[in-house]
Amino acid sequence: MSSKSRPPAGGLGFQAMNIDLGALVDGSSGGVVMARLAAYARPVDEGSPYCVVNDYVATAMGMAMGASVPPGTLVKLGSEWGFLSLGFGERGKRPPPADFEEVALERPWEATGVVVLDQWIANSDRHDGNLAYMSSLGVAAFDHDQALFGACPPDKGEESLRQTINRRVSGHELAPHLKTIEHVQSWIKRAQSISRLELKRIVWACVHADLLSRPEGESLVDFLEHRQLNIDRFIKESYSEFTGIAAWTLDANGGE
Repeated sequence: MSSKSRPPAGGLGFQAMNIDLGALVDGSSGGVVMARLAAYARPVDEGSPYCVVNDYVATAMGMAMGASVPPGTLVKLGSEWGFLSLGFGERGKRPPPADFEEVALERPWEATGVVVLDQWIANSDRHDGNLAYMSSLGVAAFDHDQALFGACPPDKGEESLRQTINRRVSGHELAPHLKTIEHVQSWIKRAQSISRLELKRIVWACVHADLLSRPEGESLVDFLEHRQLNIDRFIKESYSEFTGIAAWTLDANGGE
């Protein structure tokens, strides 16, 4: 099936996760079975104090807009909160590094979603080690610990957000390999359909877990909302990087 005829996939289904099914649960009337999951945990790192927040919030944004990110959540890792993400792949094996040209050619819908997500969350750390593709399962974008606050020092989160709030992600690895921009506006609309109330609900999970202060939480919500409204501008400002697209139609002035 060609990329043109392939129907868009709405993110990752659980069939793409590393799950082994076991025996039926005693007393279950609905066929519920035990499951063993392959998952990855990110604890708080003193050298990158916002890494758990970055990964959790970025993943939640991706899940909310339907992008191809493995499901993840905050969990208690011992006495502290960390981030847990389901593993993508088959039979507990980590997939090989992604070939960006192959992803863009065979899965343009999902690839475009990753580009839009990364512009929204200010993630300039997309590489073949945190983007996976298996033709039998789909695309998975993960490890967003360098997005949002980045690797800024403790108590410098608000300053970091102020510095990057209007900074577009330049040199995205997928941009030169995309052959169509027909999916860009659909993904932007998906991202912009997420309300401020939902943004605050996601961020406030980090505040309640003492991973963020209340001022940092408010600043992050404002940051996400501002960038959410400016994704279109960030994409247009990047038009020269989409070298594989013959006709640029997002901006009548060619992005200038």
